[in-house]
Amino acid sequence: MKRPLRASVSTLFFLLLSAPAFAQKTDVIVLLNGDRLTGEIKSYSQGRLTLDTSHSGWVNIKWNNILSVQSDKMFDLETIDGVHHYGTLAVSDPPGRLTIVSGPQTLTVGFFEVFDLAPVYQRFWSRWDGSLDVGFNYTHSSQLVQFNVSADATYRRRTHQILSSLSSFFSKQEDVTAAERGAFSTIYDRFLGKRWIAEGGFGLDRNIQLGLKMRVSAGLGAGRYLVQANQKELVVFAGFVGNREQPVEGNGKYNTEARVGGRYSYFMYDFPKVTVSASVEVFPSLTEGGRVRLEAAASAKREIISDFYLSLSIYDSFDSRDPTTGQSKNDWGPTLSIGWKF
Repeated sequence: MKRPLRASVSTLFFLLLSAPAFAQKTDVIVLLNGDRLTGEIKSYSQGRLTLDTSHSGWVNIKWNNILSVQSDKMFDLETIDGVHHYGTLAVSDPPGRLTIVSGPQTLTVGFFEVFDLAPVYQRFWSRWDGSLDVGFNYTHSSQLVQFNVSADATYRRRTHQILSSLSSFFSKQEDVTAAERGAFSTIYDRFLGKRWIAEGGFGLDRNIQLGLKMRVSAGLGAGRYLVQANQKELVVFAGFVGNREQPVEGNGKYNTEARVGGRYSYFMYDFPKVTVSASVEVFPSLTEGGRVRLEAAASAKREIISDFYLSLSIYDSFDSRDPTTGQSKNDWGPTLSIGWKF
């Protein structure tokens, strides 16, 4: 049995220093139909390989259409079971498997065992993936104006990832604000091995419909990826959150809550590309007996043209004890928007 590949710290450090500012476009991709593409591999995720070519610019290649991948550059390859390997990529032998070379050692990995592939010299901004959605609606007869914007971004490295999201919804009718809500969060996940993660996060929330002027929160927790494949992910988590709430009316107060939830995403990379995602978080209060909050969201994104898509999403925010009135309230609704993936 061949041993997992491990590059020494000194080797990686040397490669990072010696990596040219502009890598040569000498990577070779062979497709099932026999075509050969030459360029610079930028990344692989969600079932597609991104290649920068001299003549056609950046192209996205379906993973299941590739027969062989070859590159003399150093890559960080993560498998679906969370194991990392470092090395260059020799000609796929047998076809359909990546051949990873690190010094005297060689290892082959099946294409569909690969979760993430990135050059180790990749610049900071090149490791961000995300999307931006914008929607607008105006009804002249009722003078109703609705505007929504949402964005998310993920920065991923071998040892950790950063997940950031922003959403905002505004509705106004005849000079009266009918609804206003917004949320921002940043989560830091530390990979512990065997798909386990430790995480910490910070968030801001505002929802006038639920009597909340502002909530500032921070928390710690742990989780595990139950599913981690190149087309789908499922992670569950639990932890504790501390926050300060400022109601629309009345004095602010501090709270401590438990946090339990999960995130799921599924990606279909055949045209048209479709991404389906969902998340749910439950916050039982530890300082207010009987109070429970819930935040849930789901979305489906369908590609229109390259990197642009149509998005349909739905959200649900529930609080069994409104910060202003103390009564149970629920706020939910769908949004339709145009989005851009970067």
